[in-house]
Amino acid sequence: MAAIFLNDIGANPYILAEEGDATAKNVKVRSFTYREPDNPSHEAVIEDSSGRLVASLTEAIPSVEYGGWVHGLTIQSLPSGYVIVALMTE
Repeated sequence: MAAIFLNDIGANPYILAEEGDATAKNVKVRSFTYREPDNPSHEAVIEDSSGRLVASLTEAIPSVEYGGWVHGLTIQSLPSGYVIVALMTE
């Protein structure tokens, strides 16, 4: 796969490839998936806009089914790879 350098929140799924605020919108999330970490110890940490932990993903646990609303998305830590955020479409 080609290198991803920027966040893409223009379509479903969102592709998040950099740390920081991804969106301030309320989003209905189906799942989070961590792809292509460079090291087994790397961890992707996703929080909502209030700083609450939404998902913590590693090579050992690369995917989490969420199934609900998240009020803003922030990538707190993403040392390598990228996160796929699958949105629910009612």
